[in-house]
Amino acid sequence: MRLAEFILANIEPILAEWEDYARTLLPGASMSIVELRDDAQSILLATARDMQNRQSLEQQESKSKGDGGAGGAASDRLDIASDMHGVERVSSGFHITDVVSEYRALRASVLRLWRESVPQTERKDLDDLTRFNESLDQSLARGVASYSKRVDDSRQMFLAILSHDLRNPLSTIRTA
Repeated sequence: MRLAEFILANIEPILAEWEDYARTLLPGASMSIVELRDDAQSILLATARDMQNRQSLEQQESKSKGDGGAGGAASDRLDIASDMHGVERVSSGFHITDVVSEYRALRASVLRLWRESVPQTERKDLDDLTRFNESLDQSLARGVASYSKRVDDSRQMFLAILSHDLRNPLSTIRTA
């Protein structure tokens, strides 16, 4: 079975492993199943569909660097799900290393489960593995970027509020 087909056919066991791992992370210990799985299903579905689309060598190279570039609806869905995942993990109190480790655990789970289901590997399996890694790297890059942007935006907002709140008492002191 091709890896993309395997992912689509085994989405629930993969999500269960994602959830189990996310629960081991400090913020995940008290989260619901829905919160733990947040955009994982969307990421997996978009990854599988992206793997089923043809891509040029230029698109492959772009994706392997985490730049996306595959174009098309499947790649766009992957980017959207990844962006949302990063933002939601910031809101849930996850650290950036937690987000990266979730992706590492997802990659390991998918590949272990797939390897257990494939009795013998073929050349096409290596191609599938490459495409999977490219898609997951694209997702990871987008998730980390959206996480970082959300943290930067929060930091800027905090500094703006702090600056404003300090300005009023300092003006009063100066006037007095």
